[in-house]
Amino acid sequence: MKKIIIIGSGPGGYHTAIILAKAGLDVTVIDKFLIGGTCLNVGCIPTKTLLDQTSALEHFRELFFKKKIFSSPENISNLNINIDNLRGFQGEIIQQLQMGLTKLFTKNKITLIKGKAKLVGNKKVEIETEEGIKTLDTDEIIIATGSRPKNIPSFEVDGKFVLNSDQVWNIPVIPKNLLVVGSGPIGIEFARVFNALGSKVTISEIQETICPILDKEISENLARSLKRRGIILKPNFATKLIEKKEDHADIQFISTKESVKETQEFDQVLVAVGRVPNVENIGLEEVGIELERNTFIKVNEYLQTNINNIWAIGDVTNFPQLAHTASFQARTVAKNILGKKYVFKGDLIPSCIFGYPEVAFVGKNEEQLKEENIDYKAGKFLYLASGKAKAASHTEGLVKVLMDKNTKKILGCHIIGAEASSIIHEIVIAMQNDITVDKLTESIHAHPTYSEVLLEALEDCLGEAIHS
Repeated sequence: MKKIIIIGSGPGGYHTAIILAKAGLDVTVIDKFLIGGTCLNVGCIPTKTLLDQTSALEHFRELFFKKKIFSSPENISNLNINIDNLRGFQGEIIQQLQMGLTKLFTKNKITLIKGKAKLVGNKKVEIETEEGIKTLDTDEIIIATGSRPKNIPSFEVDGKFVLNSDQVWNIPVIPKNLLVVGSGPIGIEFARVFNALGSKVTISEIQETICPILDKEISENLARSLKRRGIILKPNFATKLIEKKEDHADIQFISTKESVKETQEFDQVLVAVGRVPNVENIGLEEVGIELERNTFIKVNEYLQTNINNIWAIGDVTNFPQLAHTASFQARTVAKNILGKKYVFKGDLIPSCIFGYPEVAFVGKNEEQLKEENIDYKAGKFLYLASGKAKAASHTEGLVKVLMDKNTKKILGCHIIGAEASSIIHEIVIAMQNDITVDKLTESIHAHPTYSEVLLEALEDCLGEAIHS
């Protein structure tokens, strides 16, 4: 029976393990952390739990105070989240999912070893466990060691004044004044959580737009949304920790445009400037595995490293560091190990920012299309004009579809608004299968649903929108 060793039990690792085990292979998974990796234990699942609950609170507050829909005793004005209960709820969800994975491993006869793994040959892995060091022989090795929060030299993470995203997922404290350094998805999501919980939140971003990975129009809408909620935005500002005091930290802001300096006090600072792959001390140099940009494990179209029987998936590869990237790559590697020669295409990976409202996008943005001199049409539709959005009181946002004028193929789609993370998948499927805009508009979309907002944007590409 062919033996497989997988280093890492996150979405990439456990998906690969289950697929290969179901195919009858002898699979061993090694992880120094908990089953499920970062995503399940300190990342995707606990943070989305926070975002869903705080978003529900925020929406209810709007319905109560602005729409006057609910009537209740006077003390409703003090409605807030019980942090201890929220932490308990997070813990229950994590535990339930951990138990589910453990059962799947047992059901599929997957061996799980807790320990530090290191490659000591192309078919040999050394494992450091609490009981000692042991070595396992194998036929194939899959590296799925994930990533960790990126640090900034001027902000030493101490767990008290300066924290990273792995340290705040369970809300250890609600600071009065919080600075979030970095306006990518992680920074935006935690800024929303702490703002809803009562913190005065400031987001600093060294680039000129908030969340610079977004289409500019979507970024502008996101910035307005954050400002409406009282979040302070400081684009074009570099930040530097000046001094830690007894109960706060002094932070210096330096304008990247005018070189103006200012200093402010914050109770805590959250460093959210991205993540770096975990490729150190796992034996890559010893066995001669090549790196890309001195950071990522270099892989071919089949996700093989330069050593044929060693594969890499997830955040250690030079693709968007997302759980669904890893889990899809897992399918690719599993199929290839099973002899099916399957190519991984990483050009149509949807990205999402969760909270209230959501953001989702795939493909190219307008700025890229203009730079490439592509003849395109932007079809747009506002949530404000949607019957479903009005009924649910989720009228903030828009959908923008970018269509090639000549072929009517979709070049990209960018959404800010309710259910954006679900709506985007219709576009992903269309782009992957070359389904043109005119073909999509021939499909009936149920009424009243948020999918109609997308339909109207598609119709707008063709000049056929009804409600705009």
